[in-house]
Amino acid sequence: MRRAPVERRVRRYEVKANRGAGCVACSRARALVWLVLLLAPVVTAAGEFEDRGTPVGADGVITRANLGPGEVWPLRIDQGRLVCNGKAVFISDGQTAYPLNGPAQALTRRDPKGRHPLTDIWLVDEKTLADLKAAGVKVKMVRVDISPVLTRGVKWCQSRH
Repeated sequence: MRRAPVERRVRRYEVKANRGAGCVACSRARALVWLVLLLAPVVTAAGEFEDRGTPVGADGVITRANLGPGEVWPLRIDQGRLVCNGKAVFISDGQTAYPLNGPAQALTRRDPKGRHPLTDIWLVDEKTLADLKAAGVKVKMVRVDISPVLTRGVKWCQSRH
């Protein structure tokens, strides 16, 4: 015996955004965060298309002088020597190696001897941090863009193979 077809109703829910008019600072903070998130890849990609600054020499030493005019030196040390281990790229102050990329971080976790986290020498971007906090954004830390050193380090290590 066949049953009669059952009518199914699909319910549709409507979601409305609750935008309070009293939170102008929240809107500005969200806009600032979105602006930073949108521009970060553009700024990072710009270095890949445009060769700025001077290339790292054969000795692997990198300093502020290697960076382009719009780039900021992101480290507490005045200079570092790039060290390659396969795809892992480190920067060394002569005593300690600091990982610049993911493979280097993995090696540091497996074999920490003579290696420390990059955060030990990576500068905090005080201005951006203050601007975000003033806009009401809850953020603990903002670091100076590491990509100028990282990009040159990866390029230098690739040229060694």
